[in-house]
Amino acid sequence: MLLGVRIQNFDVFDDDVCGVMIDNLNPNKNRLMNLNALIGRNRTGKSSFISALSFVKRCVTSNVSSASTVDGRPGFSRLVEDINRPAIISLYFKLKGVEEGKSMYAQYDLWLSATTFGSPFVEQEKVTISRKTSDGQFEDIVIMQIDNGRGFIISSLSDTLDKTSVEVSDDQTCALGLFGKIASNTVICLIYKEISSWFFCQFSSEPGDKYFADGNAPGAHKHLNGTGSNVGNVIEYMKKSNPKLFESITNKIAECLPRKKRKKNLPSHLEESPDKLLLYLLMLYDSDPRSTIFIETPDKDLYHDMVDLLTDEMRDFTLRNPYSQIIFSTHNPYIVESLSPREIWVFKRSYETEYGDLTITSAASDPIVEAMFKQGVGMGAIWYSGHLDEYDGDDTIS
Repeated sequence: MLLGVRIQNFDVFDDDVCGVMIDNLNPNKNRLMNLNALIGRNRTGKSSFISALSFVKRCVTSNVSSASTVDGRPGFSRLVEDINRPAIISLYFKLKGVEEGKSMYAQYDLWLSATTFGSPFVEQEKVTISRKTSDGQFEDIVIMQIDNGRGFIISSLSDTLDKTSVEVSDDQTCALGLFGKIASNTVICLIYKEISSWFFCQFSSEPGDKYFADGNAPGAHKHLNGTGSNVGNVIEYMKKSNPKLFESITNKIAECLPRKKRKKNLPSHLEESPDKLLLYLLMLYDSDPRSTIFIETPDKDLYHDMVDLLTDEMRDFTLRNPYSQIIFSTHNPYIVESLSPREIWVFKRSYETEYGDLTITSAASDPIVEAMFKQGVGMGAIWYSGHLDEYDGDDTIS
């Protein structure tokens, strides 16, 4: 799971941190939690934050050139503030360690620069782990360092820490995406698995008939896709792969879902359901959960009682899967009412410049918010009363 993200010279971010990084002396203070809400006014960077992480996943699992143009991105030269400086994205993880019951902390840093023609290339990559020494202190060890295609990897974390020289001939390809598929590179494999299993949820709010149409190719799918259009395929997979688990999961979903309109191609006890809520519940009860789920406005088009239900189920997901997390953006105070200050991240912009005027802070860093929460005031009420993202600027940009 992610403990922190730092983004430099990319999109609207000049040098901004959400959570903590490896050089923080207390990794549990103001870190990203298992359940995180991103709040703030329009155009304060919430969607850009999620998009930047989607960009990183594409860089690692495909290549940096395609990452700069897919999903409507305008090309690398238009994604950076200063074309003469590298875009740097750093990710700090808490990983399920190799040894049972033990966690591992690691940071992945990616530097991307532009050629004379504005196309991106991988300038540098680094993986650093933080581990306890015999005296109980933490030490940082670089286990992968690649500069302009050449560097080293430490595969085994033995006492000798032997380095292996490596070379990547394609400057469009991330070394993490290559060496993260080699089983002997244990920690690098864990980071690659973490990033490659990120899920960017884009369930449509349009009428749900298309979800249950017969237009999808036949066959079983293990996971829902980003739009949820393969829900029938996922149900088929669940039925065939583990009938008992399928019955257990669908019974649980049926208990959660309120009665509504009928849909075809579903088990009989799921036929009456709001389309979007059904998709969220199927995603949250996936037998092989994603490492991190990113959702923009999950409360959109859901009635308030369904928002409460979804919030409870998201919380339950993080409790069942302690190394997984959910990061979502919202404008709805109802969905954050039961969250703690440490689980809410406030995005603000002054709009005085196009870049560099954005701040990301934990609601827990405000002593007034902390005091109100300890007195029993819910975070939704605190937000609604103006204590989180009060606005004192010119309202020229909505």
